[in-house]
Amino acid sequence: VQTVTALARLEAPKHLRAHPPVQVEVIERGDFERPSGRRFGALVHALLASIDLNAGADAIQASAAINGRLVGAIEEEIKAAIVTVCAALRHPILQRAAASARKGELRRETPVLLALDDGSLVEGVVDLAFREDTSDFIGWTVLDFKTDREFTTSSDRYTAQVSFYSEAVQAATGLLSQGIVLVV
Repeated sequence: VQTVTALARLEAPKHLRAHPPVQVEVIERGDFERPSGRRFGALVHALLASIDLNAGADAIQASAAINGRLVGAIEEEIKAAIVTVCAALRHPILQRAAASARKGELRRETPVLLALDDGSLVEGVVDLAFREDTSDFIGWTVLDFKTDREFTTSSDRYTAQVSFYSEAVQAATGLLSQGIVLVV
């Protein structure tokens, strides 16, 4: 058994040729300078994992205060995380996810396990997945949130990671899946 993250580092270019499609969506930051690093990324992920996708500013601020304390964030990181999450929630993909949540077809921080052709297993945790039934697509959309400043230097690895998640969801549900890396 290995993690999706470890396998994606090793097999990014090879894996992308044969598995579910993955697109990259980037939320524009404008001139906004913000903190970076593991602690900031953990705070943004915690907020996106726990808040209602239709949450207002007050709920986001309250959650940021609590989660900020849990990860040891400084005030600058908490304020930047609030701005980042508010922008993410306005993105059309998260608005589609919010609509799926109302139908009970949303999964967050969901563990997945995938058996590979060689018999080995790969495991990971999907940030967010939701079921869609539109004229363009019927199946599951799998999202992975990235807060990295230098996304382009690791984009193949991140795209491969989401491809593995998407493949695992497809295998588990029997429905088509598509992956999206959402750079927030």
